[in-house]
Parts: sequence; C-alpha cells; structure tokens
Amino acid sequence: MINYFFRNQSIAIVLKYGIFGSLWVVLSDSVLEVFAGDFEIYKNLQTYKGWIFIFLTMIIVYILINKREKRIINATGESSKAIRELRHMAYYDTLTGLPNRAMFVSKIKNLVSSSRQKFAIAFLDIDNFKYINDTLGHYIGDDFLKFMAHKMSKEIKAPDMVARLGGDEFAILIRSFETKDILLNRLENIKNSIGNTWNSGSREFYISMSIGIAVYPDDGYDFDTLLKHSDIAMYAAKKEGKNKMFFYEEDIHYETIWHIQMANKLQKGLDCNEFELNYQPQVQLSTGDIIGTEALVRWNHPQEGYISPADFIPVAEITGQIYELERRIIKNVLIQKKKWEEQGLNDLELSLNLSGKSLISNSSFRQIEEIFSDYDVDYSNIVIEITETAAITHIDTAIERLNILKAKGLKIALDDFGTGYSSLTYLRRLPIDIVKLDKSYIGNGDKKDISIIKFIVSLAHDLGIRVIAEGIETIEQYDYLRTIECECGQGYYLGRPMYIDELNELLTEKFEQK
Repeated sequence: MINYFFRNQSIAIVLKYGIFGSLWVVLSDSVLEVFAGDFEIYKNLQTYKGWIFIFLTMIIVYILINKREKRIINATGESSKAIRELRHMAYYDTLTGLPNRAMFVSKIKNLVSSSRQKFAIAFLDIDNFKYINDTLGHYIGDDFLKFMAHKMSKEIKAPDMVARLGGDEFAILIRSFETKDILLNRLENIKNSIGNTWNSGSREFYISMSIGIAVYPDDGYDFDTLLKHSDIAMYAAKKEGKNKMFFYEEDIHYETIWHIQMANKLQKGLDCNEFELNYQPQVQLSTGDIIGTEALVRWNHPQEGYISPADFIPVAEITGQIYELERRIIKNVLIQKKKWEEQGLNDLELSLNLSGKSLISNSSFRQIEEIFSDYDVDYSNIVIEITETAAITHIDTAIERLNILKAKGLKIALDDFGTGYSSLTYLRRLPIDIVKLDKSYIGNGDKKDISIIKFIVSLAHDLGIRVIAEGIETIEQYDYLRTIECECGQGYYLGRPMYIDELNELLTEKFEQK
C-alpha cells in the first residue's frame, strides 16, 4: 500500500511539473513577442526568462516534494500504527489484555529451541466457571475473567508469563525454580494473591481453580506435549475434587485416557439409546407393602456388558453428558408413572435422582421444568432425590430450585444422608420431605451407628420428615429398623433393582392380594 502511494505521488509531481513548464513556455513566449520588437532585446529577455523559470521551478518542486514528504510521513505513521494494532490483536487477548495462545506458543517454542534450561508450564482452569455464566450471564463472567487476569498479571512478572488460552483456561510459564516444592510454593502464592472470594454486586462467589503442571524436559520436549501433559494433570486435579495442583505423571496419563474413552462410549451410548431403567422397590416396614420404587439407570454395553453407574456417572458429570442422560431418565419415569396411574396404581411413589450439576445449571434446570410441565401425572407421588453434597455446594440456589419443584407438587428426598456434612442447619433450611439413611449406618451393627440411627429417626419425626433406610440386606436389620419406627426401607433383602416387566408382575400380584 505504501509503495502504491509513493508511486502515485511521484506521477503527480511529474504531471504538475510538465503542466507548469508547458504553460510557462507558451505564455512567456507570447508575452515576449508583444513587448520585444528588437531581436537583441528578445534574446536577452529569453535568458532572463530561463533564469526566472529555473527559480520558479525550484520553488514549485520544493513545495511539491515537501507536501509529498509530509504525506509519506503521515501514511507511514498510520501504516505503522495499523501494523502495531494488528500485531497486538494477533498476540494479545482482547478481553483481558493478557498474552494469548499464539504468543504463549511462540514463547515456549523459542525457549525449547534456544535453551536447555528447565522450566514449567502450569495449566489453570477455573472450577465451576460455567455456574457464574449460567447464573449471572456472560457479561459478569467476562468481568470475573478480567479480575483473574488482573490479579495474576500483578503477581507474575517477566521472565515468567501468564496467558489466557481461551474460555476460563490460563497458562503460566515459570522460568526458574530449583525443586518441585519451590515451584508449588510459587504457584500457591499466585493462588493466594487471587484470594478465595469474588464479589459481583451483592453476590459473593467462592473461587477455586484446578492446576496441572508439566516440567521441561522431564515431561516433554516440545510445546504440544508439554501443554497436553499439563492439561492431563489439570483434568486429574478436577477429578480428585477440584481446587488442587497435580504434577503430570504417567499413571495419570493412562487414567485420563480411560476417562476420555469412557466419555466417548457414553456419547455413543446416548446416541444409540443403550441406557435403560431398573426399579428397586421401597417397602413400608410395618406392613411389608411396596409403597414406592426408585428408578436407577443401568448401562448394558453391547460389547463390554454391564458398566457400573459408579464408573460412568462421575465421568458424565465432568463432561456435562449428565444433563442429557438425566432428561431422558425423567421423561421415561414420567411416562411410566402415567402408565401406572392408568392401571390404578395411583398411590405408588416413584423416585429419581437429580445431580447437583443439573440442579444449579440455569439452562438444564429450565429444560427439566419444561419436561415436568409436559406430563399430566400426580406429581405428589414423584420424589426427587439429591445428595447432601449437591444440596449445600450452592445452597441458596439449591433451596430456590427445590422450592420451584415443590411448588409443582414434587417431594424432595435427601439421599445418602450421613455421608456428607449432615449439618442440622441444612436439615432445617432445605425444603425436604424425606431423609434416606445411608447404608453405611445399616450394615455393620456397630453400637455407635445404632445410636446415630435412632437419633436420626427420632429427629426426622420431630421435624415432620419421613425416613427411608437404604441397604437393608438381612432380616435382623429389617426387624431392628421396625422396632425404632423407621417407616420405610429398600435393599436387596426387600427387593433388588429389576426390569419394568418384572416389577409390574410383582405389583400386579400385590395388587390382587389386596
């Protein structure tokens, strides 16, 4: 563009000079013919005319060249500014102002090619960032990312570096450290500088982040390998409960590959409708009658056979596949509930599990609400089961969402009670109708556990909450729970999870006996 500009300016100067010269010759000769009648006078005037022409052209050429230089300087300055802006856009993140992925890649590649000095890449991912976006919107999420970038850029100075790779993912380059303990302390100081909370208006959010670390040259000799290994270590940190820092190790690599493969199989299973429901009876202990049933998802893989929910549910929660899986379960449960009502089994309760992720996700919860609005069933006999951990991780949101479900008529059960925080405060605050006593208290007959069971049953009754004991496997457990007036129970002694045809046969038999 600049060369094109220069070339056009040069042509303009030549044309202007040519036009001026031509006019000068024609007009000056005409004037001389009028005023110079003598040849000698004409000759002298021609000489003076030549000198005047030279003088005037010097002035004109100076003016034209001066203007051209100014234009060149302006054009060059504008071009340089544009180049600088393009370079900044190419190598810096527009939202946070931090170096972007391209600059980080270039920096690491230069380090690898020019030096054999040890350095570390820390891959940082904000835990539950999607919750901020879902709850308050992307504008607030962007403010949080800018807050994070500001805090880290104040703490991390050259020759170290922090970059935003995209989304809520950041990468930190640590150039100099003697041991891994020193490196961990350095990263811990960075975390501490960010703090544990962030305020947006009247809301306060707990900040946690998972960090995976890869060291050059121990964990890789090129950028792609180092970033992949730090990402694997970060994934392992999330899997272990988040808000942790993990170094890359080979066994972590194999475990992560297993998770990736499981996620791929999960998606294929969803696409091919490989998941189905089993139903486990819930019994009124005083009479032995089946009063309800819990819907449990099962996966019979076409090649691998039965895959335990303990294996695939945690992966589905990490990947977000749990949302689609739970929506399908809810639809199938409501269809089955409608069928039972048409068969006269109106009073049969039907329980299903809801993950904490679905409970606090705006988009997922809205879709669940829509599903409940699509079916004409008696929702007073539908029970939503949530775990203690899911309920109290975001307790204010959980209370709000659970009350929305209760307004539709659904009952709420607190599942696995006793394995989480078990705070009496949460029993009082959460809008629950049922406590499901975890099987770990039922199985061993320990005196302390027996005392805890009696206390929980008594307390629940005082609060107007029903108790369902899980994991009843012997007649002794069954008889003891009846003596302390525990209303309901489920477990292998009372009935294993079964396919719908088997359960329908059992329900028909019980119904006919009445």
